[in-house]
Amino acid sequence: MRFMVLLKVEAEPGPELNQAMRAYDAELERAGVADHTKLSARGARTAPDVSGDGRTVAGFWVFDVDNREDAAAWVRRCPAPADGSAEIEIRLLLEPGDLSERPAPGKSKPVWERAMAF
Repeated sequence: MRFMVLLKVEAEPGPELNQAMRAYDAELERAGVADHTKLSARGARTAPDVSGDGRTVAGFWVFDVDNREDAAAWVRRCPAPADGSAEIEIRLLLEPGDLSERPAPGKSKPVWERAMAF
């Protein structure tokens, strides 16, 4: 299963946290969980922050793991600020085939319906 992991922060991290984050990225890559981090600096913002929480996406990863619990275990290892100024979200990524899967009558719900309950 693939999960998008979003790191939201209130302020730009300092050099120590950046160094810890690079080590975390390398650990993810060695474990085969994520091949690289995606930095917000390489993206663009098209609208102002409308959430009102003052946080911006500092980066994100795409984890390829067996289940949500594995994704959460890797997130718990992330060196995000411990002062409450950061938030990490885990979101299931649906694959194109997931949306067309139809169960046989009387069988379990299709994966896209199960994902909605995620």
